[in-house]
Amino acid sequence: MMSPHPIPADPGGLLRVAASTDLAQQVGQCRHPVAVAGSSLLVERGTGRIVDRFDTATTSGRVVGLRCRSRRASVCPACSALYKLDAYHLIAAGLHGGKNTPPQVADRPRLFVTATAPSFGPVHLGPDRHGQPRPCHPRTRRMPVRRSCGRWHLAADPAIGTPLDPAGYDYPGQVLFNAHVGLLWARFTTETRRGLAAAAGLPRAVAARQVRVVFAKVAEFQARGVVHLHAIVRLDGADGPSSAPAGWASVDLLDHAIRAAIRRVEVTTPACRRVPLRRLRWGRQVDVRPITRADGMSETVVARYVAKYATKAAETVGVDLGPIYCRTCDGHGTNPTTTVLCHRCAGTGRRPGASLRHLSGHARRLVDTCWWLGVQPGLGRLRLRRYAHTLGFRGHFATTSRTYSTTLTALRAERRNWMADRHAERAGVDPASVLVVGDWRYAGPGGGA
Repeated sequence: MMSPHPIPADPGGLLRVAASTDLAQQVGQCRHPVAVAGSSLLVERGTGRIVDRFDTATTSGRVVGLRCRSRRASVCPACSALYKLDAYHLIAAGLHGGKNTPPQVADRPRLFVTATAPSFGPVHLGPDRHGQPRPCHPRTRRMPVRRSCGRWHLAADPAIGTPLDPAGYDYPGQVLFNAHVGLLWARFTTETRRGLAAAAGLPRAVAARQVRVVFAKVAEFQARGVVHLHAIVRLDGADGPSSAPAGWASVDLLDHAIRAAIRRVEVTTPACRRVPLRRLRWGRQVDVRPITRADGMSETVVARYVAKYATKAAETVGVDLGPIYCRTCDGHGTNPTTTVLCHRCAGTGRRPGASLRHLSGHARRLVDTCWWLGVQPGLGRLRLRRYAHTLGFRGHFATTSRTYSTTLTALRAERRNWMADRHAERAGVDPASVLVVGDWRYAGPGGGA
C-alpha cells in the first residue's frame, strides 16, 4: 500500500513527514528508501466508481517512498527490525500455532538443535556463553608458544575469533565448510529421516507415510567467521501440521536420530593441484534441547532467539560488504557494489579496491581465500568469488520447510491488506466493497537519513 505523501528533498523533511503522516508505516526511518512514481486508485467493486485517488503528478515531490526492505541490521535498522518481527511470527507460529497454522503443533515432538562447525585452528577466546571472562589458551608445557595466549579478553576485544597462529590456520578448510553448509544440512535431514525409520524398524517408505520431519533454521556467523546453524526440528503426520505423527515418533527417538545423523554425515570436496581433498563434517559440539516451558526453553524464548540471527550476516566478523567483483577479470556490471582487484591484477601495479582496506587481517584473509579458491579447478561451481562478502556461505540465512508454518510472503500480504482496509475506512467506505488499483514505476533512490 503506497503512502500518498511526496518525499522531501532534504533528509530532515523526510523524517518530519514520516513522523506526522502514515508514510512512517511505509518508510519510517529507512536509511535507503526507494522512490516510485505513479498513482493509486480506490475503486468500488460493483460500480467501478473511484472513491479515492492519489497521483504523484499532482504533488510537489513527484514521488513517494517505499522501504528498502533490507534484511540486514547493518544496512537498515528500521527495515531489518520489521523483518525480525516477521521472522519471529513465522517461527512462533510453527511452535504454538496461529497464522493459519493449527495449534496442535504445540503438542508435537520438537527439539531445538545447534549444529556447529569443526575447528580449523585455535582462536582467541572471549567470555563464555554465560558472559563470564575466561583465560585464553593459557601456556602449558605441552602448549607451543604460538598456540598460547593467557590473556582475559573482554567481550568487545577485536582479537576474539582471530587465529593464535595465522600461518597455521586452515583458511581454505573454513571457507569450503561455509560453502558446503547447505549440502551438509540437506544430508543431515535425509539421515535423520533414515534414522527415525531404522529406530522404528520400518522401511523408509513406510515411515515417510507416518511421520514427516519439518524444520526452521537460521545461520549464525561465529566470531572466527564460520557458520553454524540453529534449528527447530518438529515431527508431523504425513498430511502436514494438521495431522499427528505415528505413536512411535517420540522426542527421545528424534533426539537419538538427530545426534546420530550429525555424527554420520559428511561432504567430500574435489581435489586439485593446490587444494587437497577434504571431508567436511559438523563439529563435535552439538546442542539438542527439548522445547518446553521449563529451563528457559519456551516457544517464545526459542522464537526470539532464532529471529535475532535472521537479520545478521558476516558483519559480526567485521566484513560489512556487498558482493565483490574484479571488473578486470570477471567483467561484471557497470556498477558493482564493491570493486576489488584479484591477486593477478593487483600484481600488475593496479591498486586494490579501497573498500576492503578497513577489514581486519583475519577478515581480509578470509575474503582473499574465497577469491583465490574461486578460480581453482573443480571449485568453480561453488562461485566463491560471488560469495566472498559472506565468506563463502552461499545459502539463505533463514529457511523453513514448506509445511512448517506460514511464509514471509503471506505475512507481508496480511500487512498490506490491513493498510488497505485502513485506507478504505478513512475514505468512509466498507473495505470489502473496494479494490486498490496501483500503477507504480521506479523513480530512483529516495535518499533519506
